[in-house]
Amino acid sequence: MSAEKPFSFNETPGKLPKELVPVEYTIRIVPNIDRFAFTGMETVKLSIRSPVRQLVLNALELEITEASVDDVALPKSAIKIDKEKELLTLALLSELKPGDHTLALRFEGKINEAGQGLFYMHYQEQASGATKLMLGTQFEATDARRFFPCWDEPAFRARFQLTTVVPENWLAVSNMPVESEKKIADGKEVRFAATPSMPSYLNVFVAGELDLIESRSGPTQIRVITTKGKAELGRYALEATAQILQYYNDYFGVPYPLPKLDQIALPGGFGGAMENWGGITYYESALLFDPKNSSAETKQNIYEVLAHEMAHQWFGDLVTMAWWDNLWLNEGFASWMGTKCTAYFNPQWEVWLRRESPRDPTRRVGIAKEAAMEGDARSTTHPIQQLIATEAEANSAFDDITYKKGQSFLRMLESFLGEDVFRDGIRRYIAAHEYSNSTTADLWSALSEASKKPVGEIAAGWTQQPGFPIIKVKREADGKVRLTQERFTVNFKNAPPLEWKIPLTYTVIGQAPATLLMTNKTDILKNIPADRALKLNVNG
Repeated sequence: MSAEKPFSFNETPGKLPKELVPVEYTIRIVPNIDRFAFTGMETVKLSIRSPVRQLVLNALELEITEASVDDVALPKSAIKIDKEKELLTLALLSELKPGDHTLALRFEGKINEAGQGLFYMHYQEQASGATKLMLGTQFEATDARRFFPCWDEPAFRARFQLTTVVPENWLAVSNMPVESEKKIADGKEVRFAATPSMPSYLNVFVAGELDLIESRSGPTQIRVITTKGKAELGRYALEATAQILQYYNDYFGVPYPLPKLDQIALPGGFGGAMENWGGITYYESALLFDPKNSSAETKQNIYEVLAHEMAHQWFGDLVTMAWWDNLWLNEGFASWMGTKCTAYFNPQWEVWLRRESPRDPTRRVGIAKEAAMEGDARSTTHPIQQLIATEAEANSAFDDITYKKGQSFLRMLESFLGEDVFRDGIRRYIAAHEYSNSTTADLWSALSEASKKPVGEIAAGWTQQPGFPIIKVKREADGKVRLTQERFTVNFKNAPPLEWKIPLTYTVIGQAPATLLMTNKTDILKNIPADRALKLNVNG
């Protein structure tokens, strides 16, 4: 297995040339609800790193009507869109030298109902029963380019300042607080403060006839935003948000950096939730709780989803994977951290043992670890860290191996290193890479520094190769116990034999647990009394 390298912008995969980086976008979007379309304009401050004769960025289902560089208009013939590659190429009139430059674009796009880019939702308003419409966005993995032309790869972080026009009775929400509002002929113009440096896929825009409830957690304004008549159903989520935010501020050692955190309930458009920085979107059932009618299971699910998405505000948003092959670093960590936080505040739920409903009743799918193992034992599995050659492959990486095996491996690693040491490593990692990108190698480096153990060597087998081991145990003479590892499979003939470095916790009844790092196919435990029970995989 080849060792992964620490983050390097120049060596990060992707289609986009790296001779330049966007620094700040100033974007104005005007939706036309009647036509399910929008017009937009943007100015992008660019930092040119080496001379360029063309600008290449992402655009999809957008028509570029005007383009200029450093206030010099480009002819229509200089504007080319490759629909298949989702690239916009601007041929320059002259070479751009290294330094600061400005790109200005005008464009038009579509408002769809497919939950990609900017989309609309029809819903029945609870109070009046009237059919209403609202707008929302979903950009991960590669749909920010449907909303505005941008460098739509995770390593191209920048600041984003959004202005939009909406009907006067609508509430508009984005990543940052509203900076100003003013009445105009077509409604009101809402200007949001600029975000910190972040990848394009974390932008969010939601607008409609909305209600909200709010409170504060330290310096942070927290809100739950819903369609009219449902705000009070967000009370449980609001209280949980304050609790979780305080826990994460302490755990990560870096306080939540934005001035507000919105939890936004959408009545349709997409499923699940999305960790947009400062404005997390949820399907209503994942956020709203009715004390009179909702089940205890719904309450638990809401807490777990909140904890998962809020963990992303640090792991994914403040620090972002360099490329989609490290998606597990975002999702596996958020799953582990969210479950850890949920277990801390709600031990009665026993979330580490929680069983889930199998999608296929004929297959045994239980707790997260077992769900991952069930799929990982088959021929169709893949490594946690899989090769993502193109952005088009990114969406295929969102599966049980990424989320649940990733989470389970991190829990095993924390148990082996110790909670305090593991947390110290996480804090080092975030402090070193905040407002930037990272690879798995950067995380292993921080954990190795904190633990003085070869975390990268241990992790390689678990993240870079498929499957998992089963350990066979055999007592021998003179107090010895032989441990032998082999790959565990189900209906997978001729599976390639693999080996792992296995952190193993064991105890002899009546003695304190001990740990062993199993580095070979066979290892020996010594001084194990023959008349005492031996328990392996303690608390596993």
